[in-house]
Amino acid sequence: MIESIIITAFLTSLITLIIFRPLAIKFNLVDYPTERKNHIGNIPLIGGICVFLGLLTSYFFFIEFDKFSSALLITASLILIHGVWDDFTNLKAKTKIAFQAFISAIMIYVTDVKLESLGDLFGVSYPLELGILSIPITIIAVIALTNAINMIDGLDGLAAGIVLIAITGLICFNLTLEFSPFTSILLAVASALLPFIIFNIAPYPKIKVFLGDGGSLFLGYIISWALIYSAENINNFTPSFALWCVAIPLFDFFTVIIIRIVKKHSLMIARKDHIHHFLENLGFSK
Repeated sequence: MIESIIITAFLTSLITLIIFRPLAIKFNLVDYPTERKNHIGNIPLIGGICVFLGLLTSYFFFIEFDKFSSALLITASLILIHGVWDDFTNLKAKTKIAFQAFISAIMIYVTDVKLESLGDLFGVSYPLELGILSIPITIIAVIALTNAINMIDGLDGLAAGIVLIAITGLICFNLTLEFSPFTSILLAVASALLPFIIFNIAPYPKIKVFLGDGGSLFLGYIISWALIYSAENINNFTPSFALWCVAIPLFDFFTVIIIRIVKKHSLMIARKDHIHHFLENLGFSK
C-alpha cells in the first residue's frame, strides 16, 4: 500500500502539472514579475492545486478513512480554495486570517484535537497545561505557522522544501508505529511535492510553476495540524520538539514581524525583509 500511495500521489501531481499549466495561463492564474518579484515571465500558480490533487487521489484509493484525516483533508481543501481565490483577487490580510481562524475552529470542534499543554517548552520540570486557553492558542498556532510557510515562499523550492523536510522528520519519527491514515497523508503530500519541486526549480520558464498563496497556505495548514496531532498523540513527541521541525519558517516569521514593528512598517505589506532576501543580498546564490 505504501508504494501505491507514493506512486499515485507522484503521478497525479505530475500529470496535473502538465495539464493545468496551459490552462492556468489561459485563465490568468499567473504570477506577474514586479519590483519585488524578479522572476522571468508570467508563472502559473498551480503548484498547490496539483499537490492537493495528488493527495486527494491517493486518499480516495488507498488511505483508510478516519475522523481526523477526513476533517483535515476537507478543511485543508477549503484553505486551498480560499488561497486560490486570493491569487485571483488579492484578498485583504484580515479577511484571510479571519477565514483561517474559522476553519481552524471547525477542525477543533470536529476532531477535538488541540494543544492541551506546552510541555517543557521553557525548561520547567512540569508541563505547562493550557486549560481554557487551549482552543485560542491552538488557533493562533495554526494561523502563525500557516502564514509563516506562506511568507517564506519567496524563493524557488524554499517553502516546499521546508515542508518536505518537516514531513520527512514526522514520518521517520513514526516508523516504529503502525502506518496510520495520518502518516499516509503525510507520505502522499511528500510524494506529490516532488514533481512540483522539479517544475518549480527548473531554470526553464516554459515549465516553471509556483505554489501560489493557495498552495503555501494549504501546505502550512497541513503541517500545522500534523505537528499538533503528533504533539498530542505520539509518545515523546513534545510541543517543543514540534517547533524544531519548522524552526526556519517560524524564525523568519517572528523576525520579520519584529523588524517591521521596529521600523514602523505595515505588517501586512510584503517586503524584502525575509531571511532568503538577506542571504541573497550577501551574495549567496539561490
